[in-house]
This record gives sequence, structure tokens and C-alpha cells, in this order.
Amino acid sequence: MNALRERPTATSTLGGFLRLLEVDAHKVAGHPDAFEAIRSGALQAIVVHNVYEPAVLAAVVARLERNDPGFLQTWFPGKFRSWFFGRNLNLAEPGLPGYFDEAARFSSHLREAFAPAPDPSVEVARILSALDGGRPFLSPPGPEQGQRYMFTTLRAHEEGGYIPPHFDNEQALRPTYAHLRSLVELHMTSYVLTLDRAGEGGALEVFDCQCDPANAVAINRDGASRPVISGLVPVPFRVPPGSMIILDSGRYLHRLSPVEGERKRWTACSFMALSRKRDAMYCWG
Repeated sequence: MNALRERPTATSTLGGFLRLLEVDAHKVAGHPDAFEAIRSGALQAIVVHNVYEPAVLAAVVARLERNDPGFLQTWFPGKFRSWFFGRNLNLAEPGLPGYFDEAARFSSHLREAFAPAPDPSVEVARILSALDGGRPFLSPPGPEQGQRYMFTTLRAHEEGGYIPPHFDNEQALRPTYAHLRSLVELHMTSYVLTLDRAGEGGALEVFDCQCDPANAVAINRDGASRPVISGLVPVPFRVPPGSMIILDSGRYLHRLSPVEGERKRWTACSFMALSRKRDAMYCWG
């Protein structure tokens, strides 16, 4: 068995603006107000260590490298040199044809890939719930009975793979969000669980540049001037395998720096938002 190195719980301020909570997975119950701190702006990020043991992730990544058990594979635009297992809602077709059938198969494959450990829709959801006073974290219901969105997607970034600066709330006006917008509040957060880290690069970089979620939507809608990041020094995160970062990604400008070397950056990622009834946090890939 691989020994886990427990890290002390700590809060810190990085880059003069980013308030971070760092906590071990088995201590998250001691921070039931962490998500409320993000919603209020008192906290910008949480890093949770030891979500999965190294041996579990080594087996998972080995299966992902050979696409076992046969995940649906979809792609970012070519210049980003990255792909998904699962279908990212941002890149789906309007009306979501076939999406919910794909989601059911993806959920089954995700369980198989992580077995005998619980998959992220169980284990990550449990940890996130503990950080939000026990509020359930789950995939949103689809427009028809029995349908569910994909709780997460798995991402592979190859050498040179990157994502440009953006606010997550910019995507809320995409046609593929038409149904989901009726279910959730506007402010979005996200988590990124590292399954395997690139040799170099591939850092999540957060800028001291924030935007009200409604204004982030407006950037997408009317082509308003995008933030100028020249002169801004980002706070970089290269989160180790088995750890995840939770980020106020709807408010704070962020990007993925280019991956360097042949080793892929493997992650599981979800966007998150409160249900309109505030009785759940909905998560989708």
C-alpha cells in the first residue's frame, strides 16, 4: 500500500489577492463553511490533498492511456492539443442530441475505470458536500425523466496543450446551456482533480482580475473588451496527482499554461453551481 503524506491544514494569501485553504481529504468535515466563503468572496480557492491514493490513480491512468473501458472520446479544437473522455457541455451540439444516452454510458464506464475505488461522482461529491455543510453535489437532471448530465469529464492535455484566459461564466449563454440555465444560479465554480501531472508546464494560472458573473456572461454576449493581462503575474497551481483544486472560476480569470514534454496531463473536471432551490450543488462536465 502507498503511504499518503498528510499535509497540515493551512490558509494563506497568494499573489496578494488569492485566499487559499489547503486541507487533507479526511479533514474536510472540519470546514463545512468553505463553499460559503467562496460564494461570499472571502476565499478564492481550496486545495484538497489525498482524494485518491497513488496506487488507485496509477491503475486508472493506465486504463485511460489505452481507453479501457471504451470511453466516448471528444476533442477540443485542434490548436489546443487536448481531448475529453465524455462530452464537454461547452462543445456539444445545440439541443444536445444523443447527449443523455452518452451520459448514461459514460457514468457506467467511469465506475468501471475507478473500480474498486469509488469514482468521482461518489468520492469527489462526498468531499465537496462536506465543504458545503452537507449539501449534496450531484449531476443535474435532464429535461426528461431519468436523464442526468455527465457529472464530470476526463481531460487529456498533450504536449503544447493549453486553455486561454477565460471566466467560466462566459459560457452560460451557449445554446447547449439552455436547459441547464433554468436549473442553476448564475455563479459558477469548478474543481480540477489531478489524475496524472505533466512533466512540466500544465499549470492552472489564476489572475488578479475578477468579474461579476453577470458581466462575464456579457463578455460572451456582446463582445465587450476582454481583460488585459499584460503586467499581471498569475498565481500558478501544479496540483499533484490525487489532489484537487476548487476555484472561484466564474469570478476569476484563469488559464492553463502549455504542457511541456510527452507526459500527458490527465484530470477530472466539473463546473458547479447552486440549484435555484439552493438544496443542491449541480456538477457537470
